[in-house]
Amino acid sequence: MEIEVKDLGEHKVIAVSGEIDLYNVSDLKKVLFSVTDGSYSSVVVDMKNVNYMDSSGIGALVAGQKKMKAHSGKFSLLNIHEDVLNILKLATLDRFFTIVENENELI
Repeated sequence: MEIEVKDLGEHKVIAVSGEIDLYNVSDLKKVLFSVTDGSYSSVVVDMKNVNYMDSSGIGALVAGQKKMKAHSGKFSLLNIHEDVLNILKLATLDRFFTIVENENELI
């Protein structure tokens, strides 16, 4: 898994590539927790290049969402691969997260 952090207007974007699983989720958690500390009003996880995510990845995203909410910030998922979106739908987490299809919807 590779992680790149960048700015897009008012949004802090975390672009993730590869698989998110138990073996590498700690890297994602470190980045998520560093940007969801209240320093930013909006955090977006770009999942365009994530084609697999297990429950540990879902847990990391849920924790990031809750942390941003505690700071009255926005947390969004961007460009979700269909397979990953189906997993979120099965767990009804597609209603928990703000999901956007492309960067134009953020601006």
